[in-house]
This record gives sequence, C-alpha cells and structure tokens, in this order.
Amino acid sequence: MIEVAILKNFDSGTYKAGVQLAGSLTTYFDDVSVAKNIPSSALVIGNYVILAIPGGNPRDACVIATWPQGSPGGGGSKIQDADGDTSWDVEQSADEDKIHGKVKGVEAFLLSDNGILTLAKQSGAAGYQTIDQSIPDLTETKVNWDAEEYDIQGEFDLTNDRFTAKEAGVYFCMCQVQLKYPTAGKWGLTSIYKNGVRIKFGALFAPTGSDSLVSSIATFVQLSANDYIEFYYKHYMGSTKDTNGDQARTYFGIAKVA
Repeated sequence: MIEVAILKNFDSGTYKAGVQLAGSLTTYFDDVSVAKNIPSSALVIGNYVILAIPGGNPRDACVIATWPQGSPGGGGSKIQDADGDTSWDVEQSADEDKIHGKVKGVEAFLLSDNGILTLAKQSGAAGYQTIDQSIPDLTETKVNWDAEEYDIQGEFDLTNDRFTAKEAGVYFCMCQVQLKYPTAGKWGLTSIYKNGVRIKFGALFAPTGSDSLVSSIATFVQLSANDYIEFYYKHYMGSTKDTNGDQARTYFGIAKVA
C-alpha cells in the first residue's frame, strides 16, 4: 500500500518521523521509520513524502521518498540505488504528476495523476481447457489445463497443472468446471487445493433435463513463497463423465492482491 503524506516532524537521531496523510485533516502516523538512503537534509518539515505501508499495517509504515511542496517540474525528485536501475521518481517530465517505481530497470509501479495504481509485474495467471477431460465417478481428479491466457511471473506449470507462488501474500483464486451430460439430481464439486490439501470447494447438483453442469469456486488464499495451488473436480453421476474443454466453460484464474 502506497500513500502520499506531509512530513510534520523528523528525528535525525532515531531516523523516525511523524506524517499526516495528504488530503486528510485527521490521519497522522507517528514514529514512522525513514529510509536511511534519504539524507536528513532532504527531510524538511512540510515536504511531501511517499509512505509505504506493507499489508496496510501502519506499524510497518516507512518513508521511502520525499520532495518539496510546489517543487518545479523538469525532473522532479528522484531516489535511486547505486547503479541507478532501481528508483522512485515523482516527476519524470515537467508537471507530469505521476509516481514511477523501477526495479532492475523495469517499471514495476506507476501511480497516475488520477490515482490509478498499476503494478506491472504483479503475480497473475489464467488458463483453460481446450480438450475434454474424462472424470471417473466418485473420484477426486486434478483438472488438467492445456492452454494459458497469461502467466505474468511464470508461476503456472502446465505439465503439473500447478501454480507455485514466488512471493508470500494473499491471492485470489477461482475455477469453473463445466461437465457434459450430467445425471439429474447428482452433484459435482470444484475444489481448490493448497499444498495437496483441499481448502475450499463449490458444489452444484444437476437439474432435470440439463445437458451440462457448471460448478465453480472463488476465494482468497494466504500463500507463502513456494506454496502451490491446484484445482480438482469430483462428481457423483454414477458413471464417467467428460468436462467441456472450452475456453469459455472450463477455466481458472489466480492473482496476487496483497
């Protein structure tokens, strides 16, 4: 979580500050850590600061950049590492009013002048079936995926039908499976598995006269680095049934949201 704030006080001994969120008359943070690569001479009372708040927890907040109120354009204010490939830049051109963040030369963060936040390298993957998959009766079966729509960080393995998180965080996970020619009144279950264990499922029974059964599941999952997600399907139709291998009917999506 990124916020813009105003510097209200700064202690050069502890390198901590008090800040007030920009645009708010009542929201103050005290004893906020300040990045040591910001020189104390730049921490002038009244300056704007960029406040990073991991997980939205104010206790973990840190000032990571600063610039004067009303500073002129044409380069703005920038902090960067020794070789210049990782940086925060609050104005790349005159009066641009955007905040850019680069990591290893790649722009991974952009806060536009209308407040829209873009995280260019955030984890996310989506895929679908193009081929029908046979699911035996009363058998928990991993859903096989043979096509990807996108995989931003290369975290989904089509060979093992598995998403493995590179970074810890909260991930939104969803999956839909459509079964062909279900038995009326019988159930189908779509499940999310974390590290080989079912954590959530969605179930639906087939109505009379239906030529398909759609069951889906969507939830938020807390993952550590290297935790993995898989999707399974089970039905109680009395005989083997096939999924509908189609991009619009049997598919999944995963996205890191925090």
